[in-house]
Amino acid sequence: MVTERARPDAAEASAPVRAVLGLGLPILVGSLSAVLAGLVDTAMIGHYGSAELTAVAASSAVFDIFVNILMASLIAHQIVAARSAGAGNPGGIRRSLRASLAYSGAIALLLAVLTWAAGGWLAGLIGGDDPGLRDLASGYLSARAPSLLLLVPFGLLIATFGAYKRPRYAMIAGLGVNAVNLGLDALLIYGPGPFPEMGAVGNGLSTTVATAAGLVFLIVAAARFEPFREIRRAEPAEAGFETSVHKLSWPAMVSTAADYGALALFFVVVGLAGTAALAGGRIGAELHVLVFAALTAFAAATRILTGRAVGAGDLEAARRHWRAGRRTILAGVVPLAVLFLAAPNALASVFTSSRETVDAAGSAIVVVAFTLPLMAWCLGSTSLLKALGRTGWDMWANLAAAWLVQLPVAWVLAVPLDLGLEGAFAGLVAYWLARAVASEVLARRAFHKLTQPEEQS
Repeated sequence: MVTERARPDAAEASAPVRAVLGLGLPILVGSLSAVLAGLVDTAMIGHYGSAELTAVAASSAVFDIFVNILMASLIAHQIVAARSAGAGNPGGIRRSLRASLAYSGAIALLLAVLTWAAGGWLAGLIGGDDPGLRDLASGYLSARAPSLLLLVPFGLLIATFGAYKRPRYAMIAGLGVNAVNLGLDALLIYGPGPFPEMGAVGNGLSTTVATAAGLVFLIVAAARFEPFREIRRAEPAEAGFETSVHKLSWPAMVSTAADYGALALFFVVVGLAGTAALAGGRIGAELHVLVFAALTAFAAATRILTGRAVGAGDLEAARRHWRAGRRTILAGVVPLAVLFLAAPNALASVFTSSRETVDAAGSAIVVVAFTLPLMAWCLGSTSLLKALGRTGWDMWANLAAAWLVQLPVAWVLAVPLDLGLEGAFAGLVAYWLARAVASEVLARRAFHKLTQPEEQS
């Protein structure tokens, strides 16, 4: 039977928070470095030529969908690895690595072939029906397509290191990939000295080579890391709970794909309010996504720590890590929400000098501020759902909140009630509120199901 101490002392109570911070901060550093590198990368190709910038922007919009679907397919190993590491079951991790490599590898191959065969055409749907743009996009995507295949072992190794609470390897790999990518960009885009001037193709090739360099680092690090040696020596074994790579991964993939569809329709609604609203809404959405990306680092840490505790059979520790994760994530968004409310136009002016766009973006940023506490609440609950392998429940909560709440509320408030951009972004508040409530109920139900057998014994 699961028991809890009524009043843990201060050191014990703060230990889960320190664990979440210790695991989450290196993940956050890697995520923010990727965002910064992306901005510099965009500036480098933008200074090379406007046509190349347009082609890369359109291509990246397509490629990012493929990458996010592929990374969602790795959620199964992230869950199983944490649970198996907590249970001291290296054989479970080895079995999961094999199955995930085959499953996600097949998806990566399919997406790479699609990128090679139809990447230029897909980019043309976004960037316009210009043969020159499609040629540039096709060259960029052809050079970048192999990175899809490299991302599978890259992501699996990072997840395994994370399961053993070694996030610094992922952080170093991420920083190294970004540094190599930017260095190669300067050489392959512009072609100084003996290097060929490749423009957009060089931009894509830089990413592929940098990803390969990061993978080599992770492989070398894994060879020197004792738990990986135990994994190689162990016989493949069951994970200790009813699951499969397909069962855990497909809901996350469907949820990711549906998110992009809902986002596209959301901006259709925003666009009905006018061009300034569309531009301002894009700025507000970018800030929203940036905060979300930062918070997911701590949500990932919470998922890993909770999964390890469940794997070890310590449900009291799992509950403490879950609660500590939620407190940590919420504490992180409060200062940001205050900043968004206090200086929305100043934040918007970082992105544009147009007064009309700044005013529109400022209105969106104010509304985004109200989403942040709800986002924190939701991420805390979804981290538990994923740790317990309930990816299907998380998918349905996300789909219902996006398609049955966010989009209808955004349209009704923005169009029939004529509230414009603020009304559309109020739909985003409704989304996070609905998803947070649903995720909280489902997370508590999932945890209760886990403890029920012990309570009855």
